[in-house]
Amino acid sequence: MVCPAAKLPLATSPQWVHDTYSFLIAVLTFAIVFGAFAGNVLYGAMRAVPRGQVETAEAYGMTRGQAFRRVIVPQMWVYALPGLSNLWMVLIKSTPLLFLLGLQDIVYWARELGSTQTPRFTAYPHGDWRMWYFLFLLVFYLAFTKLSEVVLGRLMLRLTRGQATLGGETQRKAAA
Repeated sequence: MVCPAAKLPLATSPQWVHDTYSFLIAVLTFAIVFGAFAGNVLYGAMRAVPRGQVETAEAYGMTRGQAFRRVIVPQMWVYALPGLSNLWMVLIKSTPLLFLLGLQDIVYWARELGSTQTPRFTAYPHGDWRMWYFLFLLVFYLAFTKLSEVVLGRLMLRLTRGQATLGGETQRKAAA
């Protein structure tokens, strides 16, 4: 028996159905791959919280749920954020790969908008403007990466406030 949900849209379907299907498949693929990596990062971060912290919480009479919410999760983020920020950066840089699959993403439109569409434009000295569109994409991705780096750095400073972390005080002085 064939699963009906795995079938491609019919060739007679409207173009928006094919585009939506391609987009959903891309989102599902990225969600599965990066979700697995993120789950592994979070699992490792939870295991990195010192066992003595959890034992101390239990000695104070906290239940397992309270110890998880009040001790493990706040300390876990300090260990998880570097790995999650790395995954975020890889995800940003992986989205242009959708262009290779034929999905109409930002790289596709840069190629389409920059290339000459009709022969009447070939009389211009530079009929192919793709280089400028791809240069703009380069700047866009670099700016988006830098913005993400700044936001994640500030989040890390916020999460490590009041905790004895290696280099935490140095980072705070540099940010001020």
